[in-house]
Amino acid sequence: MRFKFSLEGLLRVRESFEKKEEQRLAAAIGELARLNAMLETVRKQLASIADQLDTLLARGTTGADLHLLCFEGILLERRKEALVESVSSAVAEVRSQQARLQEAKQKRKILDNLRQKQLTLFLLTEGRREQQKLDDGFLLRRSNDDSGKNVA
Repeated sequence: MRFKFSLEGLLRVRESFEKKEEQRLAAAIGELARLNAMLETVRKQLASIADQLDTLLARGTTGADLHLLCFEGILLERRKEALVESVSSAVAEVRSQQARLQEAKQKRKILDNLRQKQLTLFLLTEGRREQQKLDDGFLLRRSNDDSGKNVA
């Protein structure tokens, strides 16, 4: 007889859910990495503007140049603040997705464990059945051998 797990379909669905959650986590981590890279770029641009400002102030410049440079710095600061907020949201999303993945893994693991227990029980039962057949065959042969000896 062949082993058949009655909840095999549900197990496949749980595995599918787990795989989707893994993909979503990978996407969330990718988005976080992208946002962190953008934030690092903005920080470097801000540092560059600060260096430019120091240079302009040291050599002397017009008010218009200072104004433009300061305005660019203000825009970059706003961009940085928005990115910091986005990074914070992305970190929260990654953590949330990790929790959803963990839950999906637990649900799949429950069915996996149930399947394994049923398979173990099935194999034990099959082993006992096979042993019973061997025992019955042995007893039958022994019985036939004993009856043949008594007649002779």
